[in-house]
Amino acid sequence: MNKQIILRKLSLKNFKGIKKLDVDFSKITNIYGDNGTGKTSIADAFMWLLFDKDTKNRVVGEKESNFQIKTLDRNGDILHGLEHTVTGVLNIDNRDMMFSKTYKEKWTKKRGEAEKRLTGHETLYYIDEVPVKKREYQDKINSLIDENVFKLLTNPVFFSTNMSWQDRRKILIETIGDVSIERIINYNSSLKMIERLLADKDMEMLKKSIAARKKKLNEDIKSIPYRIDECNNSIKNIDFDALEFRKRSILPSIKSLEEQLIDSSKVNDEILKQKDKLYELKSKLRDIEYRATNEANKPKQELEMNKVEIERELWQLNSELEKLIDRKSFYEKQIPQLESKTDELRNKWFNLNSEILEIDENEFICPTCKRPFEVEDVEIKKHEMMENFNQNKAKKLAEIQSQGKGIKENIEKLQDDIKSFDFKIEALNSQINDKTMAKQEVEYKIRDYIETDPLLDNTEYQSLKAEIAEVEEKINQPQTMSDKAGELKSRKYALQEELEEINGQLAYEKQNIELKARISQLEEEEKKLAGQIAELEGQEFLCEEFIKTKVELLESKINSKFKYVNFKLFDIQVNGGINECCEALINGVPFSNANTASQINAGLDIINILSDHYKVSVPIFIDNRESINEILECNSQLVNLIVSNDKNLNIKNLESEVA
Repeated sequence: MNKQIILRKLSLKNFKGIKKLDVDFSKITNIYGDNGTGKTSIADAFMWLLFDKDTKNRVVGEKESNFQIKTLDRNGDILHGLEHTVTGVLNIDNRDMMFSKTYKEKWTKKRGEAEKRLTGHETLYYIDEVPVKKREYQDKINSLIDENVFKLLTNPVFFSTNMSWQDRRKILIETIGDVSIERIINYNSSLKMIERLLADKDMEMLKKSIAARKKKLNEDIKSIPYRIDECNNSIKNIDFDALEFRKRSILPSIKSLEEQLIDSSKVNDEILKQKDKLYELKSKLRDIEYRATNEANKPKQELEMNKVEIERELWQLNSELEKLIDRKSFYEKQIPQLESKTDELRNKWFNLNSEILEIDENEFICPTCKRPFEVEDVEIKKHEMMENFNQNKAKKLAEIQSQGKGIKENIEKLQDDIKSFDFKIEALNSQINDKTMAKQEVEYKIRDYIETDPLLDNTEYQSLKAEIAEVEEKINQPQTMSDKAGELKSRKYALQEELEEINGQLAYEKQNIELKARISQLEEEEKKLAGQIAELEGQEFLCEEFIKTKVELLESKINSKFKYVNFKLFDIQVNGGINECCEALINGVPFSNANTASQINAGLDIINILSDHYKVSVPIFIDNRESINEILECNSQLVNLIVSNDKNLNIKNLESEVA
């Protein structure tokens, strides 16, 4: 049984300009008056009596932002020395309790001064005319009802205008209960795979986990094309078989020369020195040529890097295109399933609507004495059975209609999503064409690239060539000493130099093998990462569909509770994502855009449900009541504040006083 808190009487003394006012309340009380006559002050007095705040949640104080409780004179100055008192009689579950509160000034006369000074304020509290401390007073009020719950149940627009959408959504879910994972999956069998993902974490943690892993994988896969290109650029295009053949022919020649040198008597040292110098100069020359060639090839390498980047972007665009096509196909498959459900509900509605009540006349015979009941009693019982049958039938028909409406809205949303996917697919195809043309343009530039001689203006290089020519000229000059040993050494030296160069080139063979193996490894890693990313994107899609299905079920479950208002609990973005929200709708119009009458009736509908949930009813103050022709039925006590031409407050009780 719900707790009832009823306001029987409210007395104001020196409160917000009201010198003295006593108001008796009934089940429905109308308070008429022109603007500024004090209608809102009565609601403020009631709120202040209970929670030390006015209807705008302001506390008492002297600042402009505070709740001004004191009486002012004609000049707007405070009239000091007055006590401001509000007394209310509340009936809680058929027991009357009196609460009273007095706000007064504290005046102090210091030693040596002739007049007293205002040094502060104090508030006195009374329960059933017995003085109590503030804590005891607050504890008593809190034991009757929580302040936040009271605000929800006394002000029709508080829930929809004064609370964040997150708090509204939380209260609604608390009211009707959450939807289980099992029910969501039974409703949408395509979500079966998500049951395993939610085994050890909630949806929020799952979404964060997927996003974090996907971000890491995207960072990893982005660097792979650059690393592959780096390996490709490091591979040397060399004929290693030819080098091995040359090496096999040089080694016997060197061995033969060494054997001849053993028998030689003397070596021309000067020529050998020149040849050593020549070897050193040529080594420097090769280093300069190598560096210059690498520098000259940089523009072409940059074009090749640009091509790799465009190919990576093309891969990403094609991957996104495939994902959109898959999602579009998934949505298109859902529409026939939902249309089939609509047909089932329509047949169910017609079958139920055609049912009639069949009454067994044996139910109206006394089981003990076997005598028929009185005709009047039988007719009353039949009428009662017919009423119950029709009410139950109407309720079930309304539930079927509500489910059908939800499915229809779901189909329309899916169709809108499919149109959105078509637009995105067209845009992606356009981007893919642009990237393909950009790739072809880069390939043309690579093909038509003309290499320039990087050593043409290199003074160091030209100087080394001149010095080499000079040394070679000295070596080639006729020698006064025809020393066979010198000639042999020279030939051996030349062969060794050639062998050294061959060995240096052959060393690249092992490096090439390792680089190619590394490229294969990177390509395999890229495929693996792409597969993992695709799997996570599939999980993201499942999460979105799970949330969407859950909220649809929540909306249906919540809206079946209300007579006048519906709630929208999510928005679907253009990209298919879901934004959670909580917005009251009145005939499809957002609460904030509805007229005053619609807002008040929507608020009363909400209060009726919340009162049942919290198992308590409190007086409801309805401001601007004159703007409402027909008001929604409500079990709570109503206090209507009505703007009229009355220059003084005019209070009328429309129904007898509440028991």
